[in-house]
Amino acid sequence: MKNGEIWLVDLSDAKGHEQQGVRPAIVAGSANGMTVVIPCTTTLATARFSHTLAISPDPHNGLDAGSIALVFQIVALDRERFLHRIGTISGEQWQAIAALVKDLLHLD
Repeated sequence: MKNGEIWLVDLSDAKGHEQQGVRPAIVAGSANGMTVVIPCTTTLATARFSHTLAISPDPHNGLDAGSIALVFQIVALDRERFLHRIGTISGEQWQAIAALVKDLLHLD
């Protein structure tokens, strides 16, 4: 798995406000058998929250509908949760996500 790839992941056992179900997620890194992802939603109203990025479907990303990358819900998952790769975000989108992660984690 490479940074910027979009995979379908199984988040069926989520709690509370966590994203749940089978959904696209953007790979943001991996180490020690775990992969860090940013879950996506097609609930476009979530774009009102900070640390989100709107992504329109295109031939490269494999999304079926407009989606919101929920950077504020970044999570590490075991590779068993990954079903299959559907696409890749653009370099520009990857840079925007990286900037949002840095801001979220106060890394600047």
